[in-house]
Amino acid sequence: MKKALIDILLDSYSTETEKDDAAIDLGEHFEDEETIAILLKVSNQDDIGEMVAASCGESLAYIWLRKSEINYDQLLLLKEAALCEALSLIKAHRNDWFAEYERRFLLKRN
Repeated sequence: MKKALIDILLDSYSTETEKDDAAIDLGEHFEDEETIAILLKVSNQDDIGEMVAASCGESLAYIWLRKSEINYDQLLLLKEAALCEALSLIKAHRNDWFAEYERRFLLKRN
């Protein structure tokens, strides 16, 4: 199942809806490093739609929340819609993580 979902995400012929569903399903059912890496990669592709990028970010946040372990280096790699979705979930469920993100983000910008 995981391989099929990854194949859909990476296939240039998959529709936005198919890719969106695949990103959501990956986040709901898997939490291994390969899944995280694929979600990060897809979320940052220039040709990926905003809906799919947002679902990748949301899935990453759900994975980190389930594992009770966040990777700030990976979080800082997210852009735009993916970052907004991830931060929205993190702020709602782990305000301590959100505060740490803000601290690290401000350090990186200065």
